[in-house]
Amino acid sequence: MRRRVKEQLKRMNPIEFSRVNLSYLDKETGEEYIAECSEMGVTKLIPDGPLVPGDIFSIGWDPTLGRVMLFRIQVAAIPGSGHLRVVGLTSKALKESAQMAYNYLRLNGKKLGLEQDIGSYDLNIQVLSPGHAKEAGDMGVAFYVAILSAIVNKPLGGGLIILGEMTLHGMLSRVEYLGDRMRVAMDAGAKRVIIPTVNAADFGSIPPELLDKIRVEFYSDPMQAAFKAISET
Repeated sequence: MRRRVKEQLKRMNPIEFSRVNLSYLDKETGEEYIAECSEMGVTKLIPDGPLVPGDIFSIGWDPTLGRVMLFRIQVAAIPGSGHLRVVGLTSKALKESAQMAYNYLRLNGKKLGLEQDIGSYDLNIQVLSPGHAKEAGDMGVAFYVAILSAIVNKPLGGGLIILGEMTLHGMLSRVEYLGDRMRVAMDAGAKRVIIPTVNAADFGSIPPELLDKIRVEFYSDPMQAAFKAISET
């Protein structure tokens, strides 16, 4: 019985219950069990201090689960010949999103003022999901920033989440389900969320308590997102 109740709590949509402490009492032991939002990841996962170069958090839409999920992207850049390898979560959409971000940076690195030759590095990209997501194809800007951070060896700011997808030409897509993503970000411990400027019109529908706890910053192109994300410390 206890196991069945726990499983039922796990299957509940965390967005619906994120403002309440849903729990039950075990009559045999008297213990109270809290319904955790395991689908979105355990709370307070995002550290306040700067992250190591190439390490970043984002929130993507998982169509297999029908909800937004927290992801962690970790990129290691080593001298090589331009090979890119994705490990951890390796769905087709994730790989395509990472490849798109890498191709854009490789094509435009010199125009952006980078001294490093992007093609002289091999990139190992690990994608993790604390909530056991399987898929997401809308985190291209986070991949871009993580790759750039790893190559220039500059850490990223703490308490940070980057949202947004990009095309090979650097065009940005509007972020869907912004309110849900903001709540997942807050629950995970984020203090800052960087989003595309095109989403500015959506803020009338964001609950005020989210905007009170998370600082929102906008970017109009991928490089501006990187400038805002890379830590100055």
